[in-house]
Amino acid sequence: MARTKMTRHELKEQDEITTSLQKFTEVAYSRKKEIITAASALLVVILAVLGWRLYAANRDANAQSQLAHAISAFNDPNVKTDKERYEKTLAEAQKTHDAYPSHTAGAIALYYMGLSNDGLGNTAKATENLQQAIQSGDAQVAGVAKFALAGLHKRHGDNQKAIDLYKQLYETGGYSKSAAVIELAKLSEATNKIDDAKTYYQKIITEFPESPFRQEADQALKRLGVPPTEQKPS
Repeated sequence: MARTKMTRHELKEQDEITTSLQKFTEVAYSRKKEIITAASALLVVILAVLGWRLYAANRDANAQSQLAHAISAFNDPNVKTDKERYEKTLAEAQKTHDAYPSHTAGAIALYYMGLSNDGLGNTAKATENLQQAIQSGDAQVAGVAKFALAGLHKRHGDNQKAIDLYKQLYETGGYSKSAAVIELAKLSEATNKIDDAKTYYQKIITEFPESPFRQEADQALKRLGVPPTEQKPS
């Protein structure tokens, strides 16, 4: 069968397509090195991101594992004496903080170092550890450490510092507000600031009616001479 002769228009159209393809090929070939370099750079970035994520995940796991040793030591019921328990906890927590100082596990380790030093009678060091935990930048750890530091001040008779910290926790959060208020109430009562004590006990009833400290607050108000009829309903 004879091949159909192409019209001038079809020949021109085919020539334009051929020319376009040729130009594209020439451009692609001339930019081959650039394209390969860009693709290689992208691959390096992708691999770097994946590598960092893997490294971070492994580091998180290792930090948690190391911290677990400190927590386990602190809660170990088989240790013969508190002194031995605190010393073991302190050693494990120190390892965690040394290895992961900017990690959440490192901040939590400071908290356990504070509790352990306090238990061993190293009040100044315990205070320093807890203050470092507060300043770690982790809000949750800071709240727990602040409550512990307030308790330390309270046990050592520095009531005003304890009150200041409990007030901060009540006003800004970071820890159980009802726990902070009940401590404020008991401290006020212990220092004979009865009106303040009544106010704080009443807060438990009005602001935190479902708190586990509700019954204690009811009994305290009764003890302080506040009749149930004068207690504000929840």
